[in-house]
Amino acid sequence: MLVYGIARIKGAAPETLILAGVAFGYLFSAGVSALKYIAHNEVLKDLVVWLMGGLWGANWMQVGLLIPLVLSCMAVLLCFAWDMNVLAAGEEVATNLGVNVARLRLVTLIIASLAASATVAFTGVIGFIGLVAPHISRRLIGSDNRFLIPCSSLLGAIILLSSDTIARTILAPTEIPVGIITSSIGVPFFLYLLLKRKKIRSKL
Repeated sequence: MLVYGIARIKGAAPETLILAGVAFGYLFSAGVSALKYIAHNEVLKDLVVWLMGGLWGANWMQVGLLIPLVLSCMAVLLCFAWDMNVLAAGEEVATNLGVNVARLRLVTLIIASLAASATVAFTGVIGFIGLVAPHISRRLIGSDNRFLIPCSSLLGAIILLSSDTIARTILAPTEIPVGIITSSIGVPFFLYLLLKRKKIRSKL
């Protein structure tokens, strides 16, 4: 909500959202660092492990809590899938076709943040899943959000489970945090996207 508020004041350009997100990310990282500084040894260990990300603490009770929440969030996003498709053509086009752009951005931002934060609360910080899965899905099935949203969710789950399997077996019986594996996959993929976009712009 803080990021969205800043974007509303300065204009909801992608650059504004990204910069505001980075700024608040550093702010809350400082808060986490403060927690680590004042935490007792046992709590500090749990906090550090959570920040690394992993599925070793997952159980069926947590899955039962997350399933209805995540499915509800996905259902709401799918209800707005066509509006998001129209918005991809530009704000003016979407407004002329009757899409309430401000409401669409607010609702989808809240719902997507709720689904992501709920899962992160149980698994810890596992990076790059949300970057890699949608881009691969877009290449496989296109940009229609009616299909892209469920495909990205399914592919993200497959990538996470595959990374977790590697994390459990690569140094068995020692299990390394799955966030290390996903970052090892995600960083080269992110650099590939940046370099490819640069080549496309140079050709244009």
